[in-house]
Amino acid sequence: MGIQTIKTELKSAGGSYKIECTARNKTIILDEPEELGGSDGGMNPGEALLCALGGCKYIVAKMFYQKLGINLIKINIEMEGEVDPDALTNKANGNNKNQDIRIGFTKITTRWFVDANNTKEEIDEFIDFIENHCPMLDTLSNPPEFKTEVCGKKS
Repeated sequence: MGIQTIKTELKSAGGSYKIECTARNKTIILDEPEELGGSDGGMNPGEALLCALGGCKYIVAKMFYQKLGINLIKINIEMEGEVDPDALTNKANGNNKNQDIRIGFTKITTRWFVDANNTKEEIDEFIDFIENHCPMLDTLSNPPEFKTEVCGKKS
């Protein structure tokens, strides 16, 4: 199949931080909570990232559970990310108190809730397989090359 390019487009959806995100004629809205200046019209980008990561893990689980001999009844995932909300504003305002503090997630935890007619060892091996075959986890763990292009106005 080769390399495939995935494209998205993001544009203002009104309000200070509300963004319309489109891919393949599908749309989601991102926003910030009111306490951060948004209108709470959608998930914030960090929440969406956690959903994308958890969603990818869920899809890998559903793609491979039968092949791996898992008698799956139900699977749920909780994703949790730790971030310092003051880090970005402190750095942007020139506050040099702690320049080592990250502006992004410092820790992401996945909690698996698996109901299956399998041993704990088989379920642990299944989860290990998912964690090692999730494209979004691979992307976050082994960052791709980032390229930025400034293109001017879009008509």
